[in-house]
Amino acid sequence: MKFRDLPLRRKKTVAVAMSGMLGLLSAMPVCAETEIEALKRELAEQKAMIQSILSAQEAQKKLEIQTGGPSRGAGLQAGVPTGQPSPALTIYGVADVSYSNVNSGQGYKSNFGSGGYSSSRLGFKGEKALDDDLSAVYLMEAGLLFNTGTVGSGAVTPGINNGGISSGGQTTSGAQVFSRQMYAGLKSGKFGQMTVGRQYAGSYLAAVTGNSLGAGLYGTSVGFLPTGGMPTRLNNSLVYISPKLSGFYTYITLTSGSENNTNTNVPDGTKTTNDKAGQGADFALFYGNGSPLNAAFTTWSINNTTYDTAKGENGLARKTGWQLSANYDLGLAKIYGTYVAGRITGGNYENGTAAYSKSSGWSLSAGVPFGKSQAYLSYTHFDDKSSANKDGNLLGLAYTYKFVESTLFYATWGKMLNNANSSYSLTDGGNLVGEVKTKGFDPNGVMLGVNHVF
Repeated sequence: MKFRDLPLRRKKTVAVAMSGMLGLLSAMPVCAETEIEALKRELAEQKAMIQSILSAQEAQKKLEIQTGGPSRGAGLQAGVPTGQPSPALTIYGVADVSYSNVNSGQGYKSNFGSGGYSSSRLGFKGEKALDDDLSAVYLMEAGLLFNTGTVGSGAVTPGINNGGISSGGQTTSGAQVFSRQMYAGLKSGKFGQMTVGRQYAGSYLAAVTGNSLGAGLYGTSVGFLPTGGMPTRLNNSLVYISPKLSGFYTYITLTSGSENNTNTNVPDGTKTTNDKAGQGADFALFYGNGSPLNAAFTTWSINNTTYDTAKGENGLARKTGWQLSANYDLGLAKIYGTYVAGRITGGNYENGTAAYSKSSGWSLSAGVPFGKSQAYLSYTHFDDKSSANKDGNLLGLAYTYKFVESTLFYATWGKMLNNANSSYSLTDGGNLVGEVKTKGFDPNGVMLGVNHVF
């Protein structure tokens, strides 16, 4: 039956039904389109969220690499990784292995070592924000020996009359695992950083600034010029580093010395010590503002730890002195220079042990880059003006090739020129170089190695 033949009531019913179906059909694409758009928006939001997470992970990765990786120059050469503020924990280190052939007076001896360009190490560093401006900071750094698998221990200076254990975690003796540095404290962008522990003196960091060979490689002045009494690492020390102002900042070190708990002079082997042993301070003023010039001035005043009554000494001598170091980048070459003057006086030291009671020294060096390579040369003169007259001159040559930012090959040659009264050995970043036992002998040697920062 055709529509026109239907009764009027049936026609109305059919018309209403068809109208409803058409309305439903016309609405369906709108609903579908709305759902698709919602899905698109949700996918876009998820994509943005994923991108944000990936960006954060990449930023964290870059942060850890910069803090613990290739920041070697003024950072790991001196023992402290530089870069952006570190995360709560950054693990970093140096793996340095080498071959050397050195004559220290017993003929040429070959050795596989661990610490030529810079000392091998494993470190843990962290920074945790406490509020908008204040952070807790810490660093623990152990010297490592890849050639033996052992921990390299620094010299421990035990106190006197410290026989009682103060807690279950601290005894009066033991292996010095974190011999390079170990400290903790607080850091503020407005007020600077203050830390307590075993730490570098500013004078040592300035010494690294003043020699092209850094803290390692045969011929560096960094291990030679401190002979006159300049401090390097100090136990039981408090360090304050000020904020940088117009490129200048201060580095102040105070040390309580050997922790001696006594009010009398006490025998220490063949020598004598007391409660003033090792106490003193070191002050350094640094300049560096992204310009070609970096410079530092330092001064120190620190007690000796013992005195020798057998030589007529009657009290602790005091080590004092000052240092000026700088480097300047000419583009084609970078020039470095250091001058140090020191005295060890008091307690009749000048007439007893006498050595280095008055001394001075200087070094002049350069680094010449070409491509991934760099050539270095250095000359150092040390003048012991005491009656001991232990003078010395040091020559050094070196070459490095940087495979990637964190790995380099190095080769170095050094020669120490001792006078008739001195017996100085060659030094490098951390190896045990042969001891010179014959006064007036001039040790010399070569070394090849690979240094990797991680």
